[in-house]
Amino acid sequence: MKGEIKQICILVDDVQKAMEHYWKEFGIGPWDIRHFTPDTSRDLFVNGEPVKEGFDFICAVTWEGDIEYELIQPVKGPNIYWDFLEKYGSGLHHFKIVIPDDDELKEYVKELEAKGLRVMQTAWIDNDVHYYLDTIDKLGVVVELGNGGKIGAAPEVYPAKDAARPVSHKQNIKQIAMVVDDVENYMKNYAYYLGIDGWDVRHFTQDRVTSLKVGGEERKGKEEFDFICAVKWAGDMEIELIQPVKGPNIYWDFLEKHGPGFHHIKDVCSDEEIKSECDRLAPYGVEVMQTGWIDGDSHYYMSTQKQLHMIIEFGNGGAIAPAEEVFYANK
Repeated sequence: MKGEIKQICILVDDVQKAMEHYWKEFGIGPWDIRHFTPDTSRDLFVNGEPVKEGFDFICAVTWEGDIEYELIQPVKGPNIYWDFLEKYGSGLHHFKIVIPDDDELKEYVKELEAKGLRVMQTAWIDNDVHYYLDTIDKLGVVVELGNGGKIGAAPEVYPAKDAARPVSHKQNIKQIAMVVDDVENYMKNYAYYLGIDGWDVRHFTQDRVTSLKVGGEERKGKEEFDFICAVKWAGDMEIELIQPVKGPNIYWDFLEKHGPGFHHIKDVCSDEEIKSECDRLAPYGVEVMQTGWIDGDSHYYMSTQKQLHMIIEFGNGGAIAPAEEVFYANK
């Protein structure tokens, strides 16, 4: 894959409320807040057409370790965010690949267009440019390409520029995950469009997973289950594709309501931190939706949709036996 994954974006219908939850309950912030308008940005194109009428969408950004979080709320005028919010509501929208060299970035956009992808939206703010690609049907997520260019100081910061962090835990985001209905097809697409190939493929079954609980209910000795997890590192970020096959899990409901899409991000931390965070978040109504172990690796999917408009997975990043299969689309 060219470039590095540096940003995760959540579309919201109320950026102020979203920032408050991120900050007060998770310590994520402070947030730089900017309005993208005709006065602050230039060359906005939506679906290939220049936007000539007034427009406004709010972007709030903050860094959490090596990853930038972005919250976007559309306000008025044409953009690609309205359709997503109408169809899915607030939720994970895209991840951003940063290629700092403008010429290399332009060539990569042309390369992907030649493969059949379309630039849905592009614009500049100061020295920063973004290109959103229509990859959701191919990759289960919108991919943004950008140069990570320098932007002037934000006119507004929430809660304040040097505010003391209210939560001690700092996230260590090391995985982004898509739930899909045909994992082989998506692995082929990631290889073709982004050059991400050589996936470790594992079946999570009752023979491999211990202590699986779904909705707090232990699954040991009950009906068989199977979900496929394919993972591949792209630089410092692991991409995971999950296909449910049979039995209880949290992925069926997502597929039924949303279709294939961006499901969760993973915060890798120690077992002690996971327990501490689960206990700390419980008074906010955050529960463990699903948990289990495969070899030395644990996962805890947390019901953080109300607060963060997305699912956070806690995992210890423990060792796992070699995959049963390594899938290469281009071998």
